[in-house]
Amino acid sequence: MRRKGVILLDGLMALFLISALAMMVLPLAGSWLSALERGRTGTKLSETGLFAMDFMVEKIRNNRIRAVGVVRGNGYDYGAFTAGGDEGTYRFFVDREKLKLQLYNDNIQPLTGEYTGPEAYAFLPGRPSLFRQAEGGPVTISFTMHHQMMGMDRDFETSVIPYAEFYKKGEVYE
Repeated sequence: MRRKGVILLDGLMALFLISALAMMVLPLAGSWLSALERGRTGTKLSETGLFAMDFMVEKIRNNRIRAVGVVRGNGYDYGAFTAGGDEGTYRFFVDREKLKLQLYNDNIQPLTGEYTGPEAYAFLPGRPSLFRQAEGGPVTISFTMHHQMMGMDRDFETSVIPYAEFYKKGEVYE
């Protein structure tokens, strides 16, 4: 026979053991969730940066206008066909931590960014600038995708030779 209060004592012991187990597991669950959030943020930074880089490389490679002189800055003009079949001038530029594309008809299309205000995922031009090109050489593209709250960065840099430069468009072949 059990004494009075033994069932209550067993219940309290079980409650104590469950709470002790929860106190040991909760920090592990918190760090696991934090690691998942950092992974998601890093993936979003990489995804956005690779999209922007791929888009710029493809458009600059197919550029139909040769650069005149040295290009250095956070804007780059390139020539491409418009919807009507004519040649038009397009422009990449950075505005409020976003990469944007100005179309031939002066409409502006954002390539990165989700909001009209401050961005959680900021597009920052590289140092010293987003675009660099010596006369007739490759265009170097350099930028950083930065997450404001976590302080996480992904750096991107590549070079591409526009076809107009490579084939020396406008010059006579001998």
